[in-house]
Amino acid sequence: MKYITCAIIILLPGLALSVSPVFVLPGLAPSSWFENLAVRPNGLILATRGDAPEIWQINPATGQGAKLMTVIGAFNLTGIAEITSGHHSQEQKREETYVFGSSYIPAPLQVEPGSAKVWTLRFGNGITPTVSLLAELPKAGFINGVAAWGSRRVLLGDTIEEAVYLMDVDTGFFTTPLTNMTGINGVQTAPGYIYWANHALQRLSRIPVDNDAFHTGPAEILATDQAIDDFALAIDKTGRGRAFIGAMYDNAVVQVVFGPPPNSGTGVKSIVAGNLSGTGVGLCAVVVLGRRAEDIGVLYASVNMGGGNAAIVAISTR
Repeated sequence: MKYITCAIIILLPGLALSVSPVFVLPGLAPSSWFENLAVRPNGLILATRGDAPEIWQINPATGQGAKLMTVIGAFNLTGIAEITSGHHSQEQKREETYVFGSSYIPAPLQVEPGSAKVWTLRFGNGITPTVSLLAELPKAGFINGVAAWGSRRVLLGDTIEEAVYLMDVDTGFFTTPLTNMTGINGVQTAPGYIYWANHALQRLSRIPVDNDAFHTGPAEILATDQAIDDFALAIDKTGRGRAFIGAMYDNAVVQVVFGPPPNSGTGVKSIVAGNLSGTGVGLCAVVVLGRRAEDIGVLYASVNMGGGNAAIVAISTR
């Protein structure tokens, strides 16, 4: 990686002071959920629906949100991540580019074989963003976690094939640098390392890698016995950091504090916020960090409201 990462190079202080609702999907949408979130440079949140081919955009400052687009040719949307422009044209440098995945999920824990696709979402000079199909992956299983990897490349975690693909955002060409990644779900990065969630074994791990994402040493386990979907990272320059984990049906966000690599050992866990839905039942799929000066130290989490509508909540750590 270049290494532009999804991590924030400061450590957030303390535990949660408050949990407040930001946005609830309007209308009647039982069992809907936002599968993944990405925070734009302007602070707006992009949310992919796991139950529909829709991307929503939410303003956390006002609580207002609207459907940005329906992705024609997709079924259920998955991970999304912003991609750095690199040294390309001035037009590309002005763009915001995001990569997201999709698969056809006819029922929970079921994925239609051959349905995986990868898409780009671009915000250019115009008002209306554009979506393009980047690649169809008929031999892939389920594209789940997505993370930027340097300039114009992206990591794609395949939960079913237990692999990580490295894809060129301009051509759709990809390699498979990591295999045997049992239960891989969310994927995040820091210089020289890939962090990933293993929902099957309930672990958070990291592995040292080279520029092309091939491993250069053994993996380290940072958390065990932890329900986990996707997560946010806050890493300092030494490699010490915190992971903020969407703890799935525990309806909570869990913090793991860990040391620098290598061989830091298992980190220290604590609950940042519980009962996110406010109903005692819910599903927390992903956590992201605020990017504006006014929401530094704020976590945004997607929550399924106990069988009701998809929602986003804010968790203050200040």
